[in-house]
Amino acid sequence: SQVDRVAREGVTPAELAKAKKGLLSDHYHGLTTMRGRASDYGNGWLMTGNAEYGKRYLESIEKVTPDDVRRVAALYLKPEGLTVTSLDPLSPATEPSSAASKSSEAGIPDTIHKEVLSNGLRVLVQKDDRLPLVSLIAAFRGGLLAETAQNNGISQLAASTIVKGTKTRTAQQIAESVEHVGGSIGASSGSNSFSVAVEVMKDDVSLGMQILSDVLLNATFPEGEVSLEKDSQLAAIKAEDDQITATARNLLKPRLYGNHPYALRATGTPESVSKLTPSDLKAYRDKLVVGKNGVLSIFGAVNPDEVMALAKKDFASLPSGETALMNPPVSTPLAESVEASAERQKQQAVIMRGFLGTTIEATDRPTLELIEEASSDLGSRFFVRIREKLGLAYFVGASSSTGLAPGAFVFYLGTDPKKVDLAKHEFNDEIDKLAADGLTQIELDRAKAKLLGAEAIRNQSSSSLAGLCATNELLGLGYDHDKQRRAEIEKVSLSDTKRIANKYFRDAKSVEVVVGPPAKGSAPLHDPSKTP
Repeated sequence: SQVDRVAREGVTPAELAKAKKGLLSDHYHGLTTMRGRASDYGNGWLMTGNAEYGKRYLESIEKVTPDDVRRVAALYLKPEGLTVTSLDPLSPATEPSSAASKSSEAGIPDTIHKEVLSNGLRVLVQKDDRLPLVSLIAAFRGGLLAETAQNNGISQLAASTIVKGTKTRTAQQIAESVEHVGGSIGASSGSNSFSVAVEVMKDDVSLGMQILSDVLLNATFPEGEVSLEKDSQLAAIKAEDDQITATARNLLKPRLYGNHPYALRATGTPESVSKLTPSDLKAYRDKLVVGKNGVLSIFGAVNPDEVMALAKKDFASLPSGETALMNPPVSTPLAESVEASAERQKQQAVIMRGFLGTTIEATDRPTLELIEEASSDLGSRFFVRIREKLGLAYFVGASSSTGLAPGAFVFYLGTDPKKVDLAKHEFNDEIDKLAADGLTQIELDRAKAKLLGAEAIRNQSSSSLAGLCATNELLGLGYDHDKQRRAEIEKVSLSDTKRIANKYFRDAKSVEVVVGPPAKGSAPLHDPSKTP
């Protein structure tokens, strides 16, 4: 009916203005990176023969009138041109039972200004006039590390509901206010933090700041919205239980971390999420969303003095509170290596082997990051030998996590269920060689180039840089930590990789899990989805 209405009546001037703002904002966001600009020129030339077509396109958008929209909608949105598809759930009756230049090498420009407000909130401001965009990110210590088994999943639920209504704005009003100016708003949670981000064009930074502060200070967590998001989160938990890699990860974490918060699932459990209430979410917000526990990044086309004044005005009423997680718990090292398994009706099997890692501030972290990089690309020893030469893996690699508390280093592999035993043998053989000898010079050089290159590409946009600086400041590294990043990576030596590999892999116990389809005639194995 809405499509028919547009074809008959067109749109209102306000709707058209909102659409124009959104298109302009999306297009400018695409130009924040070298890749985006290259794509804009290349696609313009390919499709129209004019590399400058992107500029003409933006000019054309501004000329569109409500009559144009109605005319074009009536021309194209016809029943004879319509295709409808629907992907539906099974009915209960049939549902199964089961850096480019020297000035940017460090990634962080020298124009970042830091000021601590009277309530303890740290404000970071960086001016970047390349595009008329502004990123506002407020980050606070919290996330999974601040959860217990009883309230597991509260960080994710708080992130999905904090933008769903305040004392003066409904969820719809929040969304419409931001979208009307071509902006976006969202919240997220991780292992160590909780954040809310707003992106707007430069002329709307005052509105963006007002909405961000309103959401953080005055979120009401309406019961209806909380109920809807709980249902969505419970569905996500159920969907995760059906993913074989998630099953393996959820089987490994409690055995590796014990009773530590990092052992918990990011989405929570059906039992813990079902019990969460709006009051629980308000208490979570009141404890963590406080000045001394937070960092506000304002990056983009801004006047530093003006936006700092806005921050002082809009966040003046944020309580000071206290810094959270100053002495986070630490997992107890394993006394013995552990093996576990679970069954899933899948056409592949997954093997994971995990070791306790280190914290984000530890001097060992850069070396572990390079070992992770060297173990995960298409030229890694794992990929070349196990997948290419022996044909024993669909995918193979490693992942490393760090935080305020020691994280984990996990090697993983996906294979044919019929080849599990052989794949496991070869997988562990390569891990043991790495644990004993560290990386080769070729592996180390390639890992350094890839890691630094990927970070330089990531840090091109103001939004990525704002998030990185906020996180580094929040977790104790300092907002300008990336100034030392290249030197930190480059100084890692071959002997460092051997020493660190010995320390974390050869001389430490591990947890190894295997998840795959049941063997014919075998007894049922442990189901990790039933783990408390």
